[in-house]
Amino acid sequence: MKKQNWYKLIYQFAIIGILTFMGFRLLFDKAYAPDFEAYCPFGGIQALGSYLTMDSLSCSMTSTQIMMGVALFIGIVLFSRLFCGYICPLGTISEWIGKLGDRLKVRFTPAGWIDYALRFFKYALLFLTFYYTLKSSELFCKKFDPYYAVASGFDSDVALLWALLAIVALVLGSFFMRLFWCRYLCPLGALSAIFKFSYWFLGVMALYVILLLVGLDIPYLYPLIVITAGGYILEITRMKKVRPDPVHITRNTDSCIDCGLCSVKCPQGIDVANMVKVTHTDCTLCGDCLYACPEKNTLQINRKNMKWLPGLVLGLLIILGITAGTLFELPTIAQKWGTPEQIASAGVFEMSGLKNIKCFGSSTAFANQMRKVTGVYGVSTYVASHSVHILYDTTLYDDEKLQKLLFVPERRIIKSVAKDVDSVTYYSLTVDKFFDPLDATYLQHLLDQKTEACGYQSEFACPVIIRIYFPAGSEPDKETLVKAIESKNLSFTSNGNDFSVKLPYKVITFEEPAVRISKREYAEQMFTPTTSHFNGFSKYSPDVIMQYVLRMGANASLKARYSYLISHLSNDKGVVGFETSLDSVGAEVGSVLFIDSLTTADRIFTTVNADTLLFHYSDGRTGKLANPFSFPEQGTVKPTTDNR
Repeated sequence: MKKQNWYKLIYQFAIIGILTFMGFRLLFDKAYAPDFEAYCPFGGIQALGSYLTMDSLSCSMTSTQIMMGVALFIGIVLFSRLFCGYICPLGTISEWIGKLGDRLKVRFTPAGWIDYALRFFKYALLFLTFYYTLKSSELFCKKFDPYYAVASGFDSDVALLWALLAIVALVLGSFFMRLFWCRYLCPLGALSAIFKFSYWFLGVMALYVILLLVGLDIPYLYPLIVITAGGYILEITRMKKVRPDPVHITRNTDSCIDCGLCSVKCPQGIDVANMVKVTHTDCTLCGDCLYACPEKNTLQINRKNMKWLPGLVLGLLIILGITAGTLFELPTIAQKWGTPEQIASAGVFEMSGLKNIKCFGSSTAFANQMRKVTGVYGVSTYVASHSVHILYDTTLYDDEKLQKLLFVPERRIIKSVAKDVDSVTYYSLTVDKFFDPLDATYLQHLLDQKTEACGYQSEFACPVIIRIYFPAGSEPDKETLVKAIESKNLSFTSNGNDFSVKLPYKVITFEEPAVRISKREYAEQMFTPTTSHFNGFSKYSPDVIMQYVLRMGANASLKARYSYLISHLSNDKGVVGFETSLDSVGAEVGSVLFIDSLTTADRIFTTVNADTLLFHYSDGRTGKLANPFSFPEQGTVKPTTDNR
């Protein structure tokens, strides 16, 4: 009876099963938002590298991924490349595809100088991955990693061509060559091999730290070159004699019958049958050879019947990594710009629950915003807990003033008020756990889904004051509105993407009865004018600038996207500005400012109703967005001097 390596198969089927479940759930549950990188050890090691070199964690990496990376290192040094043999989904897929290639008798195992030459590429990819990650604090591997590309649905971090080439290399390469991706292209495979030569890796790192401590300013580029180049040289010169090797497969030459089945069954193609100790750099301690051997006590682990050892150790390392990651949290960024004296006397303000603190990019944007504030000397952000620590001048701020500094008041139009409605009512509430801009978006969707609210605005207080408006006669009772705001979950679609979030809101006070105001008063309270001039606006005199006036109607609820429309309009060189105002009845109108000798009203009307908005980023790049605006009626043309 054929013996199965169930220790390995259970891990492989479990990982593939979990990922498949997540993928299928994502297809049928658009509100589901899985984190495919939650326990990525390679991302954790890159993040640790960027933390040590730049004082920042890459992307949305946290202490959990870092500790999984540390667990990976411990496992490789003391045991073997367990992650590659048992867990890595790319390794599993490569192995399964390779078996199909074997059945069709088209797969072969490169040897000699061809094998040595091909192994170079994974070290080149490892070097590039770490170089650009440490340089930018963004995970460079996301651009080409087949796993991340497929799992994320080819999101914006993925370079499409690179990822497609990597997927083709993974599938076709594994079909025709033994573990092509793992042996020749995988940067984690290269790093794992370097960790197997741990004395080399630790020695170079120790020397680098010593040189830094004695005052030499040596860029990280140089130890990175030495480690990767040395790793490649060690792999091809000492491939069969890795040191240290405290745990390894052993062969009893007295009982061995030289059947060669162990070599045939080895996924890595290692010639186990001709070794007394398997210390090959490719060995993952997967155990397939142990189950292939027909002779009892011939192939063992350290000459003992411990087939269960790798699986047990791997499970313990996973538990260790996850548990250790919960014990502490490293800051995603930790920046100080005050003088030493200011830092020494600064107070520390801590605030959590800031949902917009979610990655390196958002953390950097927050820090840049705080740099502009007088009396703030530094910030640290923590993406796992969505929290910040702010160093501040205690003579200028207290906790409440800092909270107000962070708070962004919002006015959100949810839907337009019908023409036949002449008045609006509103409730005033205070809501706890409501603070950052994402909360404003979530509340907008909540009210849109569960009530007839036409708009709301927020005002700083502890807790935050929320005023919610309804067309007169459509306002809900207190119990219904409170229940809607205190919903525990919210699912919504934005820009073609589906989101599902958990909500913590708690209504603290509720003022009754509802207050009635005129439709005009409502419009004035909710209106924030938009003014944007471009394409040489200032060089034209007011008498040559015309305005094409459009009724915004339902488009007024898309104020957050006005910038896309404005950027799209700027593609017409005859358009020099965009402004919004209220008309005599309190309805919002948009005025497209243009030079009638350079463009026409019909052209502008076609532009604002285009299927796609072509907009521009600040760095010169362009982007496209399905046009969310609709203007069914032609606008009117009049001179801008009518408004001046």
